Amino acid sequence: MALLRSLKLQIGAALLLIVLLFFGVFLVNQMALEEQRGYNMLLNITARLEHTARSIVNLGVNYAMNPPADAGAKQRDLKVYYQELHDQLQLFDEITNGFMSENFSTALTALDEPFRPTLEPSVHAAVATVEETWAEFRSGIGRALGMDQGNTDLARAAAFITANHMALSRALDALRNQIQLQVDNRLEQVNRLQWLTLATVTVLTLGIFAWFFIAILRPLGRAASGFQHVAQGDFGYQVSVTGDNELGRMSDAFNQLSSRLHAIFQLIDRIQQGSDLDETLCFVAEQFPALLPLDWVGALFVSGEGGTIILEKSYRDGKPVMTGRSRFRFRNTLLQQALENDQVLHIPDMKRTAENNPQYEFLNHMMNLGLGDAIFLPVTGQSPVPAVLAFATTRTGAYTQEHLELLSNIAKLITHSFGRTVKLAEHDRLAAIGTFVSGIAHEIRTPLSTVIMAIEYLQQSELPEGARKRTRLAHEEAARIARLLDEILLYAKPLKLELDSIEMGEFLSRFVASHQEIAEERGVRFLVRLETDRCLVMGDRDRLTQVLINLANNAVEAAPEGSEIEWRLARDDAGQLMVLEVINGGEPIPDEALERLFTPFFTSKPQGTGLGLPIVRRMVEAHGGDIRIRSDTTGTRVRVRIPLS
Repeated sequence: MALLRSLKLQIGAALLLIVLLFFGVFLVNQMALEEQRGYNMLLNITARLEHTARSIVNLGVNYAMNPPADAGAKQRDLKVYYQELHDQLQLFDEITNGFMSENFSTALTALDEPFRPTLEPSVHAAVATVEETWAEFRSGIGRALGMDQGNTDLARAAAFITANHMALSRALDALRNQIQLQVDNRLEQVNRLQWLTLATVTVLTLGIFAWFFIAILRPLGRAASGFQHVAQGDFGYQVSVTGDNELGRMSDAFNQLSSRLHAIFQLIDRIQQGSDLDETLCFVAEQFPALLPLDWVGALFVSGEGGTIILEKSYRDGKPVMTGRSRFRFRNTLLQQALENDQVLHIPDMKRTAENNPQYEFLNHMMNLGLGDAIFLPVTGQSPVPAVLAFATTRTGAYTQEHLELLSNIAKLITHSFGRTVKLAEHDRLAAIGTFVSGIAHEIRTPLSTVIMAIEYLQQSELPEGARKRTRLAHEEAARIARLLDEILLYAKPLKLELDSIEMGEFLSRFVASHQEIAEERGVRFLVRLETDRCLVMGDRDRLTQVLINLANNAVEAAPEGSEIEWRLARDDAGQLMVLEVINGGEPIPDEALERLFTPFFTSKPQGTGLGLPIVRRMVEAHGGDIRIRSDTTGTRVRVRIPLS
């Protein structure tokens, strides 16, 4: 039955029917043409029979009207008239025999094979009458000629022909009329058959075109209209599904596509509107069942040390699971594999996989929840914390290749939006930490100032050498704590700029000239290269000075003694940005450290706070610019770009 509903079969059958119809019309026309030719041949033979009879009559009449004048003329007429009469009699015999047997020789028709017409009973009766009349007429001619006595008398034969030919003429007229009537009747039947065939072909052709319009063109028009609606942004548009064929399946697939697009865009819209992980995961639990089987969904985040992964939140059957945060092993697990490959990972038979790999703690946890099939969707690029979205259902093998392709196709879109949510949540968390730290720093500064003042007072007193060393060390550590508190406050509090027009070439030259002692203390030298004449930016002089001081300190600490640190100022190729590069030699920064240079509190220096470069980036970004660091065996290059005014 499915084969019968196939459009390919139906269209093929329709085309075959059209071909058969036109072939049938062709056959009918060929048949009519052949019959017309046959009847024409029959009429021609009848006309020849009549012509032969008239020739016999004319011979008799001519001889009777022109008898021979002497014996010589008589002998001549015997040779001429008799031979001609004999030939015509034989021809008449041959034609009448052909009518009687319905088989005419090739000599009579000039065809390649004998002509065998089908005669109706009325024609047979007329042929029998002609045959009977002809037999009597021919016997009379033979007796008149005296053939049986061997004494040929043309004059008497001519008189017989002239006196008795009318009966034969009437029989031939009757035969011709019957044949003509048969021809007319048959041609009328053929004509009716042709009209009936034409009407049948017309009706069937119109029916085929109507079926083609209803079954193919109209559904295609609806599908094209649906594609136009989707192209115009109506992602939830549905087309009516008619028939269980290719077009019906195409319409059904289109409806699935539009409904999935609608669900995906609703999901993305709702995810982008929220910044709370719980709310976002709730949206996923509510919307994704329209796209794929889903009984359980959870969000997992890699811990700071990278050895474990935390199940932060999960939903089952659209409701939150009230179990606290759970930690699971991360290294050498499928979760780590999914994040490292950054690809959707399918675990079709979770039970067997978990039983064969007891180290897969999270997979065993899911198996204990009664889940049988799972998909891990990595969230890496847009998320500050590597994460995995886990989708699961209770049925083993429930996720098909279609579901995997769907998730693979929308993975970047989902992870981008989910990563944005995680990033916003992380920003909120960092903002809360910043507020907390800022408050703590303010609380510490006052007693710390008192401690420093007390240490300075002690340093002015007469103390033993050991105590003096301890007070000096205590003063240095207290001063370091004070600097750390200052940097924490600078990083945590809102950044305000006092903007002014600054010519960066002059600003940089003055800074380097006034801070040469920073380089001289470490035995290095600053070198300024100005590759542009005038480079104006709108900036805060104090903040930019802080940026340059920090970059100078970092470069001096990394550069080998006796080397040069190059400060290069230029414009970008488009002439829209100021580009400042600070280039120093020295050991390259390891890749793992290079990736975390702008992470707050990350430092590789024993006395560092880990806030210098994060503060620099905040200040540069506050000016609408960016900062990049590149390091290799030739040294380290820091590039700062700020829009020109």
